[in-house]
Formats: sequence, C-alpha cells, structure tokens
Amino acid sequence: MSKTIVNNKTDNNLEKLKGVLFKMQLDLDELKNDVDKSYALLEIGEKTSLTKKLEKSFENPIKDIFNFSNRIDNKVNFILDKVIRGFFKHNKTYIEKVYKTRKGLNDLHYSIILKKDSTKERDLFFNFINQLNLTDIHQTDNIFFQFIPQELIDRVNFDEEINIG
Repeated sequence: MSKTIVNNKTDNNLEKLKGVLFKMQLDLDELKNDVDKSYALLEIGEKTSLTKKLEKSFENPIKDIFNFSNRIDNKVNFILDKVIRGFFKHNKTYIEKVYKTRKGLNDLHYSIILKKDSTKERDLFFNFINQLNLTDIHQTDNIFFQFIPQELIDRVNFDEEINIG
C-alpha cells in the first residue's frame, strides 16, 4: 500500500476522511465480533442471528446477492450525497441556494440557484460531476444538477433545502 503525506493545514477533507474511516473501522470490528461469537457458538450447536441469516441465505442465494448489492449501493449513494454536499459548502460563494430535488437516497438530484448564472459558474459544477465520473462508480450516472433562475424557484417542488452555511 502506498503512503501519501497529508498536509493538515490544506486538506479540508481530513476530518471527514477520519470520520468515515473510523465509522468503517467500528462496523468491521462489530462484524468481526459477531462472526467470532457465531463461530464459537456454532461449535457447541447454538445458532446466533448471524448464523441463522447465513443459513437462510443458502435457500435463496440470488435474492441475498441482490439485497447485499442494494445495501452497498445505498451506502455508496449516502457517501456520494455527503461528498456532493461538501462540494456545495466548499463552493458556497457561487451558490444562492441549493435543494435536493428528490427524497430517495438513490436519487442524487440537486437544484441549484447560482448567485451569478453564467457558463463559467456552471462549468465548476459540471467539472465536479466529470471528476466523479472518472472514479468509475456506477452511481455517478444518477447524479443530476439542474440550474434554476431565482424567479422560477416557486414553481419547482423540492424535498429539502441544503444548508451550505
């Protein structure tokens, strides 16, 4: 694994990265504990909820694969939404208001009202989407930015106004 030197003064995402990695570490530790406990109890003939769930997955493995895939997609979309919101906050000098247009986690649709609506400002957002597309995460196909003039804001239904404070 290659190491990268991080400059704490210039890396605005360091705390976010630490938080995500810490959460992943906690989840993995919890899963390892469940696996260890389940293995030990299975040795004496007892089944935990984990072993019962695994045993049930043997009955219909295809359904389990789809469910697992959906859970991964939901987690990736959750992380993408956080990254996008961070991008909005980082570029708040260009944004008057921003809304999440749809409620579902899989819907990464955002409506943006720019302070100055020009090609230059819009390119900032399109370049961000292009950078996400280069990551080769298939959920980036679900990311949509639409730009709305201030005078039409009352005609669009929004699920949530995003605080870019």
